[in-house]
Amino acid sequence: MPRVVGILGGIGVVVGLASGALAARQQVYMTGTVQPFGSYTFTPALSFTIHEPGPQELGVIKVDGLYNGEYPWVMRIYTENVQYSGVAGSIRRRSPAGLVSTDGQYVLPLEIHLPTEPPDAWRRIPDLLEDPYLPYRPSDDPAAVPDYTDCLLMGIDPRHAPWVAGPDGKLFTGDDNVLGDMTIPTPFEIRVRTRVDAQAVQGHYEGVLYVEIVSAP
Repeated sequence: MPRVVGILGGIGVVVGLASGALAARQQVYMTGTVQPFGSYTFTPALSFTIHEPGPQELGVIKVDGLYNGEYPWVMRIYTENVQYSGVAGSIRRRSPAGLVSTDGQYVLPLEIHLPTEPPDAWRRIPDLLEDPYLPYRPSDDPAAVPDYTDCLLMGIDPRHAPWVAGPDGKLFTGDDNVLGDMTIPTPFEIRVRTRVDAQAVQGHYEGVLYVEIVSAP
C-alpha cells in the first residue's frame, strides 16, 4: 500500500513500493586492459678458457623475471650461425650448432642443463640453420616421442598431451595438469657445457645464444 514518506512544498510525497523491485537484474559495465608487466632477463655474456679435452662446463646463465603474454607458448633456445662454413672438402658436414671458430670452419657443440632435470641430463642446443631443424609442435599422444629438434626451456600448452598427462603418462587421471605446464619458477640457472675431443682445433670460438618466446606455436 502507498504511504506518505515526506513533505515537499506542503504536498505529501507518495511512494509506491512495487513487489520484487529489489530482485530486478541490474548491471555494472567494466572494461580495462592488462599491460605487459614483466619480461625475462638473462646473464648477458659468458667467457671461458679450455685447457684439456673432455666435457667442459662453460658457465651459468641466470634467468629471472616472468611472462604474462598470450598462451599456448614455449621458450626455446638456439644458435643461428650464418658465419659457419665448415671444412672445405670434408666427407661429412657438421651441424653449425654451437660456438664457431674465427675462420668459420670448426664448431664446439653446446649443451644445457636445467634444474628440473636429473643431474646427468644434458640437452643439445640446436642451430636454426641446421638441416633438419624441426620446430616444436603439440602432440595428442602422451606416449609419443618428440618429433621436433627445438630445445625448450619452459612453456604452457594445454594441447600437448605429454605435458598434460602427468607422471603416469595417462590422460584424464588425478595428476593431469590442465595447463600443460612445464614452467620453472624464477630465478633459476642454466648450466652450459661443451664436449671437446682430443682433435679439437685450438683457437678462438664465439657465438650467440638466442632465447625466444613463441606464442601459439
